[in-house]
Amino acid sequence: MHTPPAPIIPEHLTTRRLVLRRPEVQDLEPYIGFFATDRSAMSMGPMNRADAFREFCLELGLWQIKGFGNYTILRNGEPIGLTGLWHPEYFDEPEIGWLLREGHEGKGYATEAASAVRDMAERLGWEPPVSYIDVKNRRSKALAKRLGAHFERIHPKWADTEIWRHRSRPA
Repeated sequence: MHTPPAPIIPEHLTTRRLVLRRPEVQDLEPYIGFFATDRSAMSMGPMNRADAFREFCLELGLWQIKGFGNYTILRNGEPIGLTGLWHPEYFDEPEIGWLLREGHEGKGYATEAASAVRDMAERLGWEPPVSYIDVKNRRSKALAKRLGAHFERIHPKWADTEIWRHRSRPA
């Protein structure tokens, strides 16, 4: 019988207002609901139910196989988005990404959650990760800057995607 690897990042992080935890099966419907909306357009969406289900399985599988992945962001026990170190096989290196569900933007939750992930990666000795950001996504570029990231280059395979490199800590 195969024993899964121990997580190489903590399964839970806590910030001042949020809990970040490894995704669980009960996160499936909120996840699928998010990816059905136009809000998901900057992150591979919108998707039909089958495609969103497959992406959720990838989220769970990365934790199971690699020992890390995206966290579900909880505010007062409610799932409001995702952030984490995401590294599917087709990515060159781990990415800090963030997604918030409708009604939770503009309140600093993505900055707070992604900062916790960046700080955790630094404490664990990871190389500064990247964020892959759609060239049209002004809000994510502004958030990357708040996190101390800088524009590095256009992705060599995805012409509509910029690579932003995170510093260990904001300057």
